[in-house]
Amino acid sequence: MREFSEMTGIDSNWILNSLGQYLICVDLCGRISYVNESASDLSQHEYSHGVPLGDFLPFVVIDGDTLFADRLRSSKDDISACGVLLPHTKDHQYLISVSKVCDDDGVVVGRCLSVVDDDVSSVHYGDGQSHLDPLTELMGRKEFERRLENLVNDASTSSRTHALLYIDIDQFKLINDTSGHSAGDNLIKAIAECLANELFIGDMLCRLGGDEFGVLLSNMDTFEACSIANRLIKAVKRMPFVWSGISHRASISIGVVLVDEHTPDRESAMSQADVAMYSAKENGRGRVHVYDKSDKKLSRLHDDMGWVHRINKALATDDFSLVTERILPLVDELNRITIFNEILVRMHYKGEVLRPGQFMPAAERFGLMPQIDRWVIKTVFDYLQRNAELNSRDVMYSINISGQSLCQESFLDFVYHGLRRANINPKIICFEITETVAITNFSAVTRFIQGVHELGGKFALDDFGTGMSSFGYLQELPVDFVKIDGLFVHDMDKNPVHEAMVRSINDISHVLGKRTIAEFVERQVVLEQLQAMGVDYAQGYLHGYPTELVDIAGGGV
Repeated sequence: MREFSEMTGIDSNWILNSLGQYLICVDLCGRISYVNESASDLSQHEYSHGVPLGDFLPFVVIDGDTLFADRLRSSKDDISACGVLLPHTKDHQYLISVSKVCDDDGVVVGRCLSVVDDDVSSVHYGDGQSHLDPLTELMGRKEFERRLENLVNDASTSSRTHALLYIDIDQFKLINDTSGHSAGDNLIKAIAECLANELFIGDMLCRLGGDEFGVLLSNMDTFEACSIANRLIKAVKRMPFVWSGISHRASISIGVVLVDEHTPDRESAMSQADVAMYSAKENGRGRVHVYDKSDKKLSRLHDDMGWVHRINKALATDDFSLVTERILPLVDELNRITIFNEILVRMHYKGEVLRPGQFMPAAERFGLMPQIDRWVIKTVFDYLQRNAELNSRDVMYSINISGQSLCQESFLDFVYHGLRRANINPKIICFEITETVAITNFSAVTRFIQGVHELGGKFALDDFGTGMSSFGYLQELPVDFVKIDGLFVHDMDKNPVHEAMVRSINDISHVLGKRTIAEFVERQVVLEQLQAMGVDYAQGYLHGYPTELVDIAGGGV
């Protein structure tokens, strides 16, 4: 490129900046060494040489909940047409292809990322077909939605009925994570070929994105559609798939929706099919479920999935906020923390401020907790960077982490990177995990705690006493604080059994060298009883309701 510039007088950067692509080069550690102007414009941050890809352009992989930067770090192979989103560009999709960059001796020194808008990447043919998926060469989502809309319109003006099949590969993420993304891509291609071989001329098969497929069946009733869906499931179960000498058993779940005169629009049909597919998965995977408007379970699932869309939109538009709840020291000792706050998240929706109980169940059910956890942690760390004077004070901020996040290998790296940032003192960060999560993910939790301890961070075991309680586990878990569940605390002055539970948890925790925090403290008599017992901290509405997290100089987060 340099020789071309010398010969023609044209700067090579002009060529790179004029391409209809976003070009990014990273080194082997995932730090950006080059971006063209188009790619730089995608970011919300000013470019600086060596910034990590995940900080500058936090692409999220569409077929999972991982950052593309994490996928890039874990994969040594080239990557072809991976669908991604950027949180700040909402629903706009991109495709990233990655190739190795080698020096003159053939040694790999970095990776080159070519990013295109999803609609620009579509392949166009003279016979009218368009928007082919680059991985499977099937029709893409846009053409599928256009044809579905035609079927909805036809059903509304005629006596004909049609069917929509919504297909998802079962446990695809497990294969992706254990065998690599190349295995995942090849499984998608193999299943696409298998499905195509089972369908007839006139049936339309497309890849909707990630590990999801759609099938449109014209002039079809529910019985015939279910018969075809069951044939597809059996064909995939028979399909051999071997990767790196390991044989995998593939299966799919299918939701079926009849498109008739009662179908209001394309979006409703897609939503109903999505709900039916999830119901098929909940019923054991590898099966068919037909959408029925009178099914109350499907109705509840539909409501939950509505929350999924709201949560994803809130993540994309930054419609979450943080509040703090005070944790009050009860004992007078030299090493006590005088300002101790638990960070709590709120979601903004249609002018309302929603508490976790209103949206967290859906987030947990559909695997969105890691995205929320990452948002909370990044926002807290940004807050501490802006308020650097807090790092030298006797303060502590406690952040909740879900079990779903703890089971992601990339999550610890995400926390490590955040804690190593300038102007953040890890000693003022405490992560909270519930007792049930800790015991059911014991090895992962222990590794995580040890990793955070190495940097100086702290850990609290939340809701102790109501899950699978075991003082033996408490002895083995290297946590710094034990939070006594409010179920025992709130009425301990009236309930001798609960008082005994609080006392025993406090005493044994102290013997093990851990400090205690009593939750749900709402009355003065309970506070005095806890103080007499020697409990270290109290948390509850007695000393105020949660308040907005604000910068020292003013302004909310």
